[in-house]
Amino acid sequence: MKDDRSTSPLGTRVQLRVQLADDLRARLQEGEWPVGAQLPTEGELASRYGVSRSTVRGALQQLEIHGLTVTRHGVGTFVTPFGRGIKAGLQELQSITDTVAAHGMEPGMQYRSVEFREASQDELDAFAVEGPSRVLAVERAVLADGVVVAFSYDTIPAWRLPTGLDPAAVKGSLFHLLESAGIVSKTAVADIHAARGAHIGWGERPPDQVYLLLEQTHYDASAQPVLRSRTYFIEGRFQFSILRTR
Repeated sequence: MKDDRSTSPLGTRVQLRVQLADDLRARLQEGEWPVGAQLPTEGELASRYGVSRSTVRGALQQLEIHGLTVTRHGVGTFVTPFGRGIKAGLQELQSITDTVAAHGMEPGMQYRSVEFREASQDELDAFAVEGPSRVLAVERAVLADGVVVAFSYDTIPAWRLPTGLDPAAVKGSLFHLLESAGIVSKTAVADIHAARGAHIGWGERPPDQVYLLLEQTHYDASAQPVLRSRTYFIEGRFQFSILRTR
């Protein structure tokens, strides 16, 4: 891509779209275009960056999915006042910390517990294992700029992790932990529910707090289950969207 902020060209349309979306996101977060301002047209961006209009359109869709812009068909793309709100597309598979960071906020984790324990029957079924086995069980709060946005309960099959792993050393993104063991989550099957109850989370929180529960089983490139998670996102602090087309 060109433009005065350009880097070397990338090889595929997907890579170009991602790079363009990242560059435009950075410019938005730096305040180059204020709230309510109109971004350059698709044609202007395509010319400035040396890419196709379809690549520009895909990058702009990513900005809209994250709540950073809104496109008014026949008019243009405008900067929204929700640029610091956290919004993720349900079709996107990335760590929560990466999503928080992509919104220009400081991600954080507060681990309540990390331990190896015997897997429950439900977990054995989810990981397609017969007979007794162990999992790494994690309870953690996810933060954005020091504010809790979600509580997550996660399990990873112990046999997929490095031998001798010290639970006390686990921190940050679980995706990164898996990647350190040579495992990459490629797909996930997810269910979404509204939830509430005193059993969710810990610390000071409203007794009637509403959560969006995202239950997921993650799979590697060989379709083997590698991570099971129940994440309770606090309503109003973390939003999900899905791009629908016709």
